[in-house]
Amino acid sequence: MSPIRAAACLLALSACSPLPDTVGEAAPARTVWRLDQVNNAAATFPATLRLLEDGRVIGAAPCGRFEARQVAPLPWVEFADFAPAADTCRRAEEQRGFFLALRAMDFAEVAGSSLLLSNDAGQSLYFRAAEGPGS
Repeated sequence: MSPIRAAACLLALSACSPLPDTVGEAAPARTVWRLDQVNNAAATFPATLRLLEDGRVIGAAPCGRFEARQVAPLPWVEFADFAPAADTCRRAEEQRGFFLALRAMDFAEVAGSSLLLSNDAGQSLYFRAAEGPGS
């Protein structure tokens, strides 16, 4: 291959967008994910997630808002540094269970308006993109 052709190929490759490094980068910007199912059963409590490109996680759990960090590259997921605004309310057990479930997840898959978090033990959290402005 000639040096000019090789340089042209490298230039073309460098113009390609890199693959996303984290689930926050893979998800459509500003998506609010609403919890739909826990282990293939309808969720019995409300919860949302926003996975930002910088690794921050902002969400709402049964007792109110929380922040965390997502620290693993795709296809893995690892949640850390949970900071709930409140951890005592009448739904505190559900909130603790939600946070434990998030921490137990190992894999993330974004497909259109769906986010699936899962692990090797067969546990899963299924989220759907919220619809409407300011969701």
